[in-house]
Amino acid sequence: MAPDSIVWLTERSGALLVIAALGTGIGTLFSRSRAFRAIAAALLVGLSLVPVGTVSSLTFLYSVVGPLSLATTIGCAIYIGSMLGLMPGPPRHNMLFTAVVAAVLGLVLYPAAIGLLPWDPYRMGFHGALLPTALVVIAVAAGAANSIIVPLWIAASAAAWQSGLFISKNLWDYVIDPAVWLASLVLLAGAAVRAIIKHPSHRSQASAKAPVRHEEGSQKQHPEWD
Repeated sequence: MAPDSIVWLTERSGALLVIAALGTGIGTLFSRSRAFRAIAAALLVGLSLVPVGTVSSLTFLYSVVGPLSLATTIGCAIYIGSMLGLMPGPPRHNMLFTAVVAAVLGLVLYPAAIGLLPWDPYRMGFHGALLPTALVVIAVAAGAANSIIVPLWIAASAAAWQSGLFISKNLWDYVIDPAVWLASLVLLAGAAVRAIIKHPSHRSQASAKAPVRHEEGSQKQHPEWD
């Protein structure tokens, strides 16, 4: 079990990284400068530590979302690092594979947690080998698919769980949280919309209209071709 001070810091690190990622994203909207993005992230983090009345923004966010999982922590860290040029951005297939895994895990956990299913998978996070075994299988499958993020995420979650870095003793709380689950669903929905837009049928419809306009313009510019 980690010391109480370490637990206090690690439980709030997720919320702090979310704020830093938000600041980085805001900086990206206004400038391509990495330095500007870093300043925006640092400024928003600093403001989140300033009490408004008796509660800071960081404390308020933590009270709403609670300790965020290693999925959120690692995802925010990768986003910040890639936006600031500290590391290369992950390949698209890595991001989509990770989003699929997070979406599936969330679909297994959260509908049952609110009573929509007759069984409670959350209990598996306290004891037993089923959930750890399933996560090992997922990590191995991800590694075979050349996905780096998923094995890193699962290994970090298992290490944090074994070290007791959160107050919770449940493995699920280290692996996934509602925020990253919703983010994965949004990411997959966006990817699906882009795939539909880029579908060959849409391209053929656009290209079918182009020659008609071109021929009309050509006839006007070159009447002697008639």
